[in-house]
Amino acid sequence: MTIDLSVQVQKAINRLEILSQADLPSHELTSKLLSELNGALYELQTTAVELLEQNEEMVSSRQTLEEERRRYQELFDFAPDGYLVTDTEGIILDANNAATNLFNVSRSLLVGKPLAIFVRNGEHLVFRTRLAEMKKGIVDQNDQWELNLHSGKRTTVPVSITVGKVIASRGGTAELRWLLRDITKRRQQEEELQKADKLESVGVLAGGIAHDLNNFLTVILGNLSLVKNCTKEDHKVTRYLQHMEEAIGQTENLTRQMLTFSKGGKPLTQSVSIGRLIEEDSAFALSGSKTRCELSLAEDLPLVEIDRGQITQVITNLLINADQAMKEGGTIKIRAEQLAVTGENGPLPLQIGDYVALTVTDEGFGITSENLLKIFDPYFSTKEHGSGLGLAICYSIMKKHGGHISVQSVERKGTSFTIYLPVSRDQAEKEVHKDSLILGEGKVLLMDDEENVRQTADEMLTFLGYVVEVARDGAEALSLYKKAFLSDSPFDVVITDLTVRGGMGGKMALSELIKVDPDVKAIVSSGYSSDALSDYKKYGFYDVIAKPYRLQELGRVLSDVIRGNKKYNSKNGTE
Repeated sequence: MTIDLSVQVQKAINRLEILSQADLPSHELTSKLLSELNGALYELQTTAVELLEQNEEMVSSRQTLEEERRRYQELFDFAPDGYLVTDTEGIILDANNAATNLFNVSRSLLVGKPLAIFVRNGEHLVFRTRLAEMKKGIVDQNDQWELNLHSGKRTTVPVSITVGKVIASRGGTAELRWLLRDITKRRQQEEELQKADKLESVGVLAGGIAHDLNNFLTVILGNLSLVKNCTKEDHKVTRYLQHMEEAIGQTENLTRQMLTFSKGGKPLTQSVSIGRLIEEDSAFALSGSKTRCELSLAEDLPLVEIDRGQITQVITNLLINADQAMKEGGTIKIRAEQLAVTGENGPLPLQIGDYVALTVTDEGFGITSENLLKIFDPYFSTKEHGSGLGLAICYSIMKKHGGHISVQSVERKGTSFTIYLPVSRDQAEKEVHKDSLILGEGKVLLMDDEENVRQTADEMLTFLGYVVEVARDGAEALSLYKKAFLSDSPFDVVITDLTVRGGMGGKMALSELIKVDPDVKAIVSSGYSSDALSDYKKYGFYDVIAKPYRLQELGRVLSDVIRGNKKYNSKNGTE
């Protein structure tokens, strides 16, 4: 109960006035006045003590309230999501730290502003409709609707919004409480999944076409390499054949591009010097161009684990795009540096480990924010005669390498593409002499379900000096191998096609061959890149040769396996 000291004093004065007017002898009146004064003084002292206690309680209550308010403010300010308080018209009354960071402005610039000015053009109608529903009481809460809000001058941020209507303690007026959650990372993950789905649908068709086309190219290239070696003295014919081989090589590149879309199109990786590859690819891609190329390569860049042909395709594509973006010339900057991904590298979808980050930057006209979301989609192109496959292929290649490709662009200033390549565990680069022809001797079992491929490969192996037997599928190959193994003339090596229509393929055939001969030396060959080609050791193969192949490649692989350069332990999968 609240005590009023002035009331107590007034009551004491009134009693004294009444007593002073009483008709009493002077000595009795004096005595009673003194007694009344003592009583009044006691009451005032008691009241003073009670007031002091009441004041202490009020101070304590005020401190408690202040502490609670401070705790609430700390919770409000340090919450990871943005919180806003607005009136029912959407005027901002308060904002926490996360909200000021989201909008990239100070709290003083937020308070008093209508929230609508931060909503991206084109979404105002949705925002105002929801706001009107809250104001009219049609709904008390809107859960997790998504908008794009302006953050700073030129950027927008996608947010998930939950807003509820409450009656404020101050004045009893209605207010709105807004929860704003940044969903940028979630959107990026959704976009990555959408890209993967689109690429997979294209890959179903591309993989089958590339497989058949590589079989045809194997026949053409194999016979062509035989003819070249039979007509070395006729330089004119050799020159014509060389032109044909170059054209076949370009066709082979097309099939590789198609295989990058396929579900099983895994790269055949090796340790490669990325610095040397960048120098070679930039010199080739920008030959005769108006643009100037600046290289900034970190010292002691580690070797990367890549399919050399596929990554050359990525780098060349990025350089050609950069060159075409600067029709009047300019400078293309290529930077490469090592990057350690620890799990704290932001939105990069990479496994923990070491990578080389390679960035290609141009000074062109840039990419609009609208197109930036589509550039990795198959068949999307802003060029008049573009196929829309270049960057989609780059995206697919990087994904299958366990790497990543990202892009940043500012209109009228330029674009930067960055690819992230995994560092190789084996830091010893292998030198390959492509044009050296290695002859040999030994007995080879060749299994392929395509008759024309069997016939061509038989001729090539015979030319190289080997004795050849052929099989149409894994079952026939197993029968021939068993027979030879039990005789005095076993096979030195087996070359198996990976896939056989309606029959036993290479992987199953090898598992059965190992039961017969644990030391069987098998080479896998296919026109369709898959796990068995990229991880051939895992399945027990000694080596791999991808279709189409030339005499030189076939001779080199056979020499490595038969002569013992490739020693393999089929029990534990090691060389």
